[in-house]
Amino acid sequence: MSGIIGRATTLMARLLRRSRYEVARRLMPSTAVLGPKVVPRVRGPLGEQSDVRLNLGCGPMHLDGYVNIDADPRACADFYMRFDEVAEAFARDSIVEILMIHSLSYLNLWQARDFFHDAYRLLRTGGKLIVELPSIEKCARHLLESSGDQEEYLEAVRGIYAFDPSEISNKVDFTSYSFGWSSWHLKAELTAAGFSQFSESEPHYHEQPWRDIRLEATK
Repeated sequence: MSGIIGRATTLMARLLRRSRYEVARRLMPSTAVLGPKVVPRVRGPLGEQSDVRLNLGCGPMHLDGYVNIDADPRACADFYMRFDEVAEAFARDSIVEILMIHSLSYLNLWQARDFFHDAYRLLRTGGKLIVELPSIEKCARHLLESSGDQEEYLEAVRGIYAFDPSEISNKVDFTSYSFGWSSWHLKAELTAAGFSQFSESEPHYHEQPWRDIRLEATK
């Protein structure tokens, strides 16, 4: 009986997370409060799991088929932890994919470097680290080309600082990015961490190719 109740509770928690995500995505994805965390923080290896897919820094984007992780208790996550805790929570060579959608830039450079080494250890051979984020070079180019056009100028600025227009109009404090990335620099840092195979393509999620890059690094 306790097992049935436990499974039902887990299912209801997932449905609540998804419903909060759908509402947040439609209304104000950057500022919506998604409610209290529904899964406790974890410590130690997550069992003997293998073939795990991680969605790191998921925010309101809860993806099926992934373990969704965020440090913010308002996020629509399965587990709540910082990026530097991920290496302690999962077994070495147990991950097949690490997905980071507009989350890497919240780490400063030394934190990102440490994370890249952790990601390389966690991924199994052939596993991928997939990163989508604003390119600071693309944003700078757009900013310079938008002189006198305030709307486009601010679009470029917010690609660098990670604010949403609603946060400005509603006078809401926001957490800005800690670092800006370009494609060649990201490849260089990932190469230093051990990655050697790269594939670059159009972004799949935010659909802003003038601003964003998508880089897949394979172990």
